Amino acid sequence: MAEQRENYRGREIIVRSGEDALTATEGRGPGGLELFIDGEKVFMVRNAAGAFIASGLAFDPQPSPIDLAKKIIDSKPVGE
Repeated sequence: MAEQRENYRGREIIVRSGEDALTATEGRGPGGLELFIDGEKVFMVRNAAGAFIASGLAFDPQPSPIDLAKKIIDSKPVGE
């Protein structure tokens, strides 16, 4: 997977990996993955079980970056 895009509730989610992640920004997230919501980078970490957690946000670990992004979007009021 080089880049995966998905629209969810009117917000754009992008997950980049590999070469796309290296050339798009400095530094990479867990396993070389980067997560963006509407162009804003979400810093994430991977726990010992392999689930993804947003750094600085209190959410249950999610099985994929896309699921994590959806959880973040669902938690924010409309228009934010």
